[in-house]
Amino acid sequence: MKTCNRCGTQNLEWDMHYHEVTGKWKLLEHKTSKGKVCGRVKQEVMSKVDAILCELCTDSGFGMCRGKEAYNEHLTNFHPNGEILTYLDYVHENISDYAIKRYWKHDAHYDKYVS
Repeated sequence: MKTCNRCGTQNLEWDMHYHEVTGKWKLLEHKTSKGKVCGRVKQEVMSKVDAILCELCTDSGFGMCRGKEAYNEHLTNFHPNGEILTYLDYVHENISDYAIKRYWKHDAHYDKYVS
């Protein structure tokens, strides 16, 4: 029997199949003294109603904001003058000049980053 290092619950059983495959311990999910399942992290789920898509990021995969506060912060950080951004505007810092010249000719802001 094993004791949980996270919550201190004793006499726990373990997943034999997981141990045979990986050689590591995997405690089965168990309830703590507070009634919650130990080891399970509660995830925050966002509904479509809460999400706001930035209309200034329509040519990119960016601009999905989680609520009004995040949307206003996005506008302040990325569109201070109301400019429309493309995908290349977001990723140009991580791409070499060669890659921009070779693969990004189709982007509307291509001329902005070609030297």
